[in-house]
Amino acid sequence: MIKKQWIYFLLIAFFVGALGSIILGRLVLPYLATFRNLSFLNKLSSSSPIVVNRTQEVQLNEGVNLIDLVKEAGNFTVSVYDSKNNFLGNGLVMTSDGLIFTSSAVIQKQIQFLVVTNDGQKFPATIKNKDSKSGLIVLSISSANLRTGQFDNASSLQPGHRVIYMGRGNVKFEHEVLAGFITQSLANQLADKQISSDAVITSDYFGGPIVNLSGHVVGLVIDNKKNIISEDLQTFLNDYLKK
Repeated sequence: MIKKQWIYFLLIAFFVGALGSIILGRLVLPYLATFRNLSFLNKLSSSSPIVVNRTQEVQLNEGVNLIDLVKEAGNFTVSVYDSKNNFLGNGLVMTSDGLIFTSSAVIQKQIQFLVVTNDGQKFPATIKNKDSKSGLIVLSISSANLRTGQFDNASSLQPGHRVIYMGRGNVKFEHEVLAGFITQSLANQLADKQISSDAVITSDYFGGPIVNLSGHVVGLVIDNKKNIISEDLQTFLNDYLKK
């Protein structure tokens, strides 16, 4: 018998033996054990399921290039400084001609401040409106053709969705970023609709936009306890423009 035939013979013998073992252990022995004086055969059979252990690398592909997403979100995220060039916080460009939303936690009691856009331009800013209830502040700078963000409905966010917080910019106009997972849908927050995530927010993120994995704005950071969802931002902007 040649070598190849021996291999075929061994493979067939292996599978026949394995099949015979399963039939014997699962069918024949349990049946014989039902007869008197043959109950000891139960010890030779097994009712345990056959378990196949397999180790496989699992990769979570969200289909999103986070580097490009952050760069794009940086185009409508501005930095706010006081007159002594101290960083105060961030802002969100709402209109191409210079309306910017930020937070009262950013402005505090400052009177004079500068807004620095993502291309390094510096503009003196003035306060146009304040909303003491929400903590939202409208700034204005004299500019044109600013990049603005697109909005998504924050109500579509569900627990497990990831959002990106845009934070402090550096000298290269690269922004700190913080990723968080939504922990509670807006529908479950009846008293005060807020975006809830597991992200730990610091003052470096105050006034900065919150974007989803599509790069669209879903909220604005007021402080480390409060955010304004995108629907409220748009409503506030529309009311301001009407006035």
